Parts: sequence; C-alpha cells; structure tokens
Amino acid sequence: MQIIYNEVELNIDNDYTAINTIFEKINDSIKRQNVVFSHLTVDGIEVYENHEEYLKDRIYDINTVEIVLRKTKVMIWETMTSVNDYLLRAIPALKKLADESYEKFTKETWKGIDQLADGMQLILQFVSFTKSSIQQPLHWDEIEKSFQACEENFVKLIEGVEIKDTVLISDILTYEVTPAYEELQKRLAASLKDEEFLRNVN
Repeated sequence: MQIIYNEVELNIDNDYTAINTIFEKINDSIKRQNVVFSHLTVDGIEVYENHEEYLKDRIYDINTVEIVLRKTKVMIWETMTSVNDYLLRAIPALKKLADESYEKFTKETWKGIDQLADGMQLILQFVSFTKSSIQQPLHWDEIEKSFQACEENFVKLIEGVEIKDTVLISDILTYEVTPAYEELQKRLAASLKDEEFLRNVN
C-alpha cells in the first residue's frame, strides 16, 4: 500500500504493522508542525473515526492511505463553520419539534431528541478542541459561555427524558434549549466574520 502525507509517498507492505506506521507518521507530523490530524482518506473514502478498526478490516486490500492534516487555525475555522451550519438547520427543526411535542409525543419526537444528542456531541468536540488550542477565534469567551448554557440546558433535557416528563421536556426545549442554541449560533456567526483569523496561517 501507499501512504501519502506531507507530500511524501511511502510504499509499505499490506500487513498489520502498516497501521502502526500510519499512526507514527501522524504523531510525527503533529510534533514537527503546527498541525492537527483531520482524517484518513482510504482508497478515496474519507474516514473520520474508528480509523484503526477501519484499516484492520481492509488491511490486505488497501491501495492508498492519505493522512489529511490541517493547520490548527484552519481546523478551528472549518469546525466552527460546520457547527454554525448545523445550528442553522437544527434551530428551525427544534422549534417545530418543541411546538409539536406540546400536542403529542410520538416516535418522531423521541427520535428528534436523540438527534439533538448527536448535534451536541459535534458542538462539544469543537469547543474542546478550540479550548485546548493556543489560537482561538474572535469572541471566544462569549462562544464558550453560550456553549456552557447549551450544555447545562441539555443536561436538564436529559433529566426530563429519563423521568419521561413530557411537559417538562417540551418546556425545556422551548424556553431553554432553543434560546441557548440561538445565542450560540449568533456568537459563531459574529466570529465567522473575522477574516483576519485565517490570514498568515502558520
């Protein structure tokens, strides 16, 4: 198989030691450069999670593995854009979910609440990564506060789900989760106007 990273091409045997080599190249690149690991592209397919398992399952058939690295600022910007896009889609759906939940709780209602958990995970990953970086976007303090409000209200929502208090769930969705998401989206949108952030990426 061929490993591609930092414009270098390396040919190695298709066996399990190749997996160690791939992760060694990732760690070496991170140490030597101001970059973060984004994902692997395996025979043209982008793999963002469970990398080792994915490689093991196909180890004898893989032709190429490209290690995709990003500058820290670029990674923050791309992730922040993804979270903002998610919130722009999620907020209208959340309002609809909340309104309908007052009338009746259906399988679709519970499914919508489950999907909120997936979205919250995306937001959490962005905040955790950005918080640990020395390079943070404009209005970061406000973004972090807005996220904390989202997280706190989401915990309340989960507590309501655990006791299956549908009235409480509807109220939390309407009066706490939705406004918190709207505030976070507003903060992210303001930060994304900062064109200086991506200049002189190094």
